[in-house]
Amino acid sequence: MINCLSKEIDPEFSEILWRALDGRKLTVDEGERLFKAKATELLALIQTADEIRRRQVGNVGTYVVNRNINFTNICIGSCKFCAFSRRKGSQGAYVLTTEEISNKVKEAVKFGATEVCIQGGLHPDFRMENYLEILRAVRSVSEDIHIHAFSPEEINYMARREELPVKEVIKALQDEGLNSVPGTAAEILVDRVRKVICPQKVSVERWREIIETCHRLGLPTTATMLYGHIETMRERAQHLVFLREIQGETWGFTEFIPLGFMHRNTRLERAGFKPWRNAIDDFRMHAVARLMLTNYIDNIQASWVKLGPRLAQAMLRAGANDLSGTLMEENISRAAGGCVSRMMPRQLEELISGAGLIPRQRTTTYELL
Repeated sequence: MINCLSKEIDPEFSEILWRALDGRKLTVDEGERLFKAKATELLALIQTADEIRRRQVGNVGTYVVNRNINFTNICIGSCKFCAFSRRKGSQGAYVLTTEEISNKVKEAVKFGATEVCIQGGLHPDFRMENYLEILRAVRSVSEDIHIHAFSPEEINYMARREELPVKEVIKALQDEGLNSVPGTAAEILVDRVRKVICPQKVSVERWREIIETCHRLGLPTTATMLYGHIETMRERAQHLVFLREIQGETWGFTEFIPLGFMHRNTRLERAGFKPWRNAIDDFRMHAVARLMLTNYIDNIQASWVKLGPRLAQAMLRAGANDLSGTLMEENISRAAGGCVSRMMPRQLEELISGAGLIPRQRTTTYELL
């Protein structure tokens, strides 16, 4: 039973939960209040998110069999939250050849993957042809595997390098087999935060332009948030409302993925950043996302890479309904202190079952297999 009426809960907080259960759009103010939930309020928030998840998507928990391919860690960017990037010529810098990419795709196909997820740094020597060659390398192996590739930041980089409109860049990528786009590079979609942690990255409006162009050209995308660094609770709520506004216009988001900030080996850590994110905050993040995105984005993903498998499992009873994918390899979070970089389908199914949900493999666009 949802504990919204407990005497220990502030009536205003309880009213917000009831509004969410009634399917109403929550405001930034209401989202900010939910993000401050403690004790009994937090329990009621989690129970409400679990109930809304059940109403929206039932008791099925999903996962995808996929492979990550990070084709280079060489990057001209200066994001303070990133531990993955390297400068050209520095120790540990790498670029995968098209042959190496093809071999990774072959391994993925043999493994039974339905998707390859491809992202990398902004290499100073890369032109659009390099990105097209990556797509061709995948398609030389499989015409069927879903290519989920190139963030809005990478698409913006191609457009700038070639002095082309975003629409033309996306169409060229589609022509070579691109099927969907990761909605990463979002971090927090508030200018104040971006000016501090990623001042050279795409602006909020440019991110929106690229995402909306993808959607209008028939390319679905995910939506993400990097949380747990310098953002305020209000800025988190603003981010969610911003995503909801885009979805209300284009309906191109397949899922929302909260990504907990991992601080090790980052410039923020070297500047003295003290990590404050914990499991309570992770519960808040996934639960509030479910309430604020109700009737707009059905699928909320719990990232076992960021949370660890057991905490990600717990999020399946706090609003989330998806447990990401097998990945096969993961380099970006590992560089920032991540410990687990691959999962087997059996392991994901056991985690989902252990949360009391029915495990189902899905496609990138959430068709059940």
